[in-house]
Order: sequence, then structure tokens, then C-alpha cells
Amino acid sequence: MSKFNQQLPPQIPQSRDKIERAICLLGSRVKGELTSKPQQELSDLVGRYPNPLEATAWKQSLKQLLKQKQKQK
Repeated sequence: MSKFNQQLPPQIPQSRDKIERAICLLGSRVKGELTSKPQQELSDLVGRYPNPLEATAWKQSLKQLLKQKQKQK
């Protein structure tokens, strides 16, 4: 398993919009604790609520995944 795969969240959002939303929420999580509604939304999107270090890694991985999807089109 590559380092890239190890940094992916337990669950990958399936649509481009959901990936972008997850990236946004992960960015907010890096900066601090989320309130209950965004916290639940993030958990639903990526499989669980991350700590700030995981949020940083997952955000980078999802950004990379988004770039790869754009190249495929």
C-alpha cells in the first residue's frame, strides 16, 4: 500500500460535490472543533470524525483524488 492510500479516509465520497464538501469540512476541522451538525456531516461523508492531523492528511489526499478525476475527463 502506498503512502497516498494510507492517508485516505475510511470512506471516499462518491460525487465531485461531496468530495469538495468533505475537503471544505476537513479544512475547518484542521482549524478547530466543528459544531454537531457539520461534525455529523463530515462523519457521514468520510466514515468518521477525524482528529486535526488526520483531517490534514485526508484533505490533501482528497484534493489529489479530485485532481486525478479531473485529468480523466
